[in-house]
Amino acid sequence: MSTARLSDQKTGLARNIGALILMLAFVILFCFSSVHATTTVKDVTVETDMKLPALFFSLSSASILLIPLALVGTAAAVIALINGRRNVAMLFAFVTFLSFALFMIFFAREKTNSALYTPLSAALKEAGVSFKKRDVKGITASFHPLVYLALCCTGLAVLLCMPRWTSENARRSLRKDLLPYAYIGPHLIFFVIFFITPAVYGVYAAFTKWDLFNEPVFVGLDNFRTMLLDSSNTYYKQLRNGLWNTIKFVLYSVPFCILVPLTLAVALNTKCRGNKFFQALYYLPSLLSITTVTLSWRYMFSPDYGVVNKFLGSTENWFTPPYSWIVIVVVTVWWCTGSTMVIYQSALASIPADQYEAAAVDGAGAWQKFLHITIPGMRYPLMYTFVTTVIAQFNIYGQPLMLTGFANKEANAVLLMYIQENAVKKQVAGMSAAMALVLGVCIMVVSFFQLRLMRANAPE
Repeated sequence: MSTARLSDQKTGLARNIGALILMLAFVILFCFSSVHATTTVKDVTVETDMKLPALFFSLSSASILLIPLALVGTAAAVIALINGRRNVAMLFAFVTFLSFALFMIFFAREKTNSALYTPLSAALKEAGVSFKKRDVKGITASFHPLVYLALCCTGLAVLLCMPRWTSENARRSLRKDLLPYAYIGPHLIFFVIFFITPAVYGVYAAFTKWDLFNEPVFVGLDNFRTMLLDSSNTYYKQLRNGLWNTIKFVLYSVPFCILVPLTLAVALNTKCRGNKFFQALYYLPSLLSITTVTLSWRYMFSPDYGVVNKFLGSTENWFTPPYSWIVIVVVTVWWCTGSTMVIYQSALASIPADQYEAAAVDGAGAWQKFLHITIPGMRYPLMYTFVTTVIAQFNIYGQPLMLTGFANKEANAVLLMYIQENAVKKQVAGMSAAMALVLGVCIMVVSFFQLRLMRANAPE
């Protein structure tokens, strides 16, 4: 190995270590940094400091969503540096630098920052000022010098990770390392901001008392104690009724969401005349929104002018028990059939035709072929659709909301309806988040056993 190459390797290693130290320093400085807030009400000026980690758990400012993106970028940059991938580390360090800088800009520009209102209002009360929220005309936010130092650490880390632009090999290596992230980067950023971050904040909100407008107050397990143990509480009854109705809907709908698409796929697989037309016709409902589908069926089942009652010569009200569950299941199956049917058609096309020919020679009938060739050949797609269908039906919301709502003594009210009602209309977001967490845990438990079963049935 030449001396120049050895020297380059030592320089690269030193730069990696330096960038790694800087990214870790960013995390440490972030933990000890704070925001200084000032406001004036009725000629009384108060000020307070708020730590950035405490600000991270504030759910009242949109700009705070950039902090998780910065922290995820930091973690990715540290992992890349540990693995010796300096170009990738440069990219994620730049994401950290950019998102943290944008957070500082947007957060400081907010005139009535709700995240800082709570500590400032406490300071105003201590000063003996009687005021209302509308009296706070503006809040001035400024960052501690450690915040700027943390930002500088990420910027220096980016500079240390930069390759030599004059080298053709370095530019070629940069393109090779960063090209995959050019494709997944936008999706990854939106995934972190709009999926990972709300999920983390949702779990945190489940342990708080929060009305969507003021800062959440941490209450520990009080929300869960109320809705799981306090039988006299409204939320206890809502959880039991909503969760039981959700489970009933899953039990009613999932078998039909599997059997109906399977039947249609097998029928279309016979290559009958016009099968492409019928395939498009059956798939069409899955392209429509749930609102369009549900309202269309609501008109059809209307007890006054619905085509179903006209056709049957009936006067039944289909939106009352026990018919209401039938209507909800029919609407759901009609909407979900198309996408599952396409998966089954693909699975049927992968089964070799000579297996059916050999079975026919042995005297097997259509039913025997279906049981001993079709079903085993579709084992994994069947388990996959079973798992995804159960998860999807646990998240039932639109159909019962638009078809029955909370009528019939809440006979068809599912848990997501209570979650939305409490969070948006009653502003009891903390309790709603706790209910959502219970529903999520139920889905995770069911999915765990389903995945174990699917793994056991996976083709070798």
